[in-house]
Amino acid sequence: MGELLARLSRAPAATVRLLLASLLINALGLASSLYVIQVLNRYVGHGVGATLFTLTAGVVIAIAGEHAFRTLRLELAGEIVGDGDERLSTGLFGLMLTARMSDLDARPRGEAEMLMRGVERGEAAFGATNLAALADVPFSLFFLLVLALLSPSLAGIATLFTGLSVLSIWLAQRRQAGPVRAAQAAGQAVASLVEAAGSGADAIRQFRGAPLLMARWRDASVKARALRAQLAAGANSGSSVSQATQGLMGACIIAVGALLVVEGKLDVGALIGANLIAARALAPVVRLAQLSQGLQQAEASLRAARAFAAEITVEPEGGAVLAAYHGKLELRRLAYAPPGQPVPLFSTLDLSLEPGSVVAITGRNGSGKSSLVRLITGLADPSEGQVLADGVDIRQLAPAWWRAQVSYLPQEPVFLDGTIADNLAAARPGLPEAEMRRCLEKAGLGRFVDEHPDGLNRRLAMGGRSLALGLRRRLALARALAVDGRLVVLDEPSEGLDREGVEVVYGLLIELARRGCTIVVVSHDPNIIRGAGRVLDLDPDGCRVTTAEVAA
Repeated sequence: MGELLARLSRAPAATVRLLLASLLINALGLASSLYVIQVLNRYVGHGVGATLFTLTAGVVIAIAGEHAFRTLRLELAGEIVGDGDERLSTGLFGLMLTARMSDLDARPRGEAEMLMRGVERGEAAFGATNLAALADVPFSLFFLLVLALLSPSLAGIATLFTGLSVLSIWLAQRRQAGPVRAAQAAGQAVASLVEAAGSGADAIRQFRGAPLLMARWRDASVKARALRAQLAAGANSGSSVSQATQGLMGACIIAVGALLVVEGKLDVGALIGANLIAARALAPVVRLAQLSQGLQQAEASLRAARAFAAEITVEPEGGAVLAAYHGKLELRRLAYAPPGQPVPLFSTLDLSLEPGSVVAITGRNGSGKSSLVRLITGLADPSEGQVLADGVDIRQLAPAWWRAQVSYLPQEPVFLDGTIADNLAAARPGLPEAEMRRCLEKAGLGRFVDEHPDGLNRRLAMGGRSLALGLRRRLALARALAVDGRLVVLDEPSEGLDREGVEVVYGLLIELARRGCTIVVVSHDPNIIRGAGRVLDLDPDGCRVTTAEVAA
């Protein structure tokens, strides 16, 4: 209940109004019970029609008033709920877009997406409807006090069963805390397998990965299903206990009340009214029992989401901005170890590139070529050392400004959910359509765009994965050209291209070099390596820089 109390404490004025509205609702709700007592004792005993009319009119007015206050209370509950969950959800999505990549790299894959879904569940669980219903819980005591005025003995019975219900809810929450956390972890494992099955469909079929994934799915789903069953059993047990408590309380009140009626200490009308009042006292507690598990799971989800948000660092918006970047790049005693990997991919790496230099990066698979590219672009932070641009550590530069100086082609191109024009315009805001077409022509995609009915407005589905790999890489090359940076960083630019595409890449490299761009290109293509001024070989036995002629 910590989350519920925290929400109430954040809006004290609205909480006070909510409780006042609940007081009026419960006071008016008492009218139905009093109506039964009065009808049985006054009208049935005397048969005066005016009395029945007056009592009925009064209870109708009370019911209408109760309805009006319930509507008002729902609005007050909405004020307390506010937009906190919406802001948390928006903040999480914003973190996914702006967090430091080193922080995200260190987290489990798909964690942020799962937390987003958890926040949505939390928003539903702690929504205005449930909050308004739970506002009745403190007024169980109100009905018990009214019941004590009718019969202290019956009030004692109702108090005992209400207390037992509260105790059972508390014990259930403590028992379910561990399974709730375990169920969240199991759900994340299942979600990761689902994502893997969707993104790797071709590889799974071609390389017979279905048995392996199915085995893992069975293990994960059996565990998740068992935990869900455990939680459901707990919820069903709690609901059954609540219903049994209601039944037993009603039976005890009727039995004891009947004895009191026979002894002349209570009349029949009061007995029936007392039973109704006792039910009203217990009803909010039963409602709490029904919501308890959902609230507990939602609270755990919201707690995890807030912990994630507190641990993730957003990329700084500010930072230094150079008057002009001339293209000098220096790696000074650079080292990098991916998150969770104790041994660095490379260390004490030194390289100095003057403006207009061209360096080819080679090395075995896993030697850290793409990681080095991410360090240069600022997408990852070095474990040690520095990346300097015109003598300034790029960590001191404004990230947005630095990336505007880098024309970057990643090895695995991914595009924004939007059109071709959207993607090019995002890479360089304000880019004219004519310039977009020029970049596409240089990448050899002029006909590809012109022959499609939507042209530049063609949508890129699934991050562009609906396109063939060669087209994706050419489009990513056009995006890199759109940035028009002084530093050009290309990761395997000729990989996956046909002969025409490779020739396009060769021509662009020559053009960029003639324009005086500093070029860093990861490649195993011997023609690209021969054309480079120097070669950086990320050999695990020791990084070394050679001239292209020696490397050839």
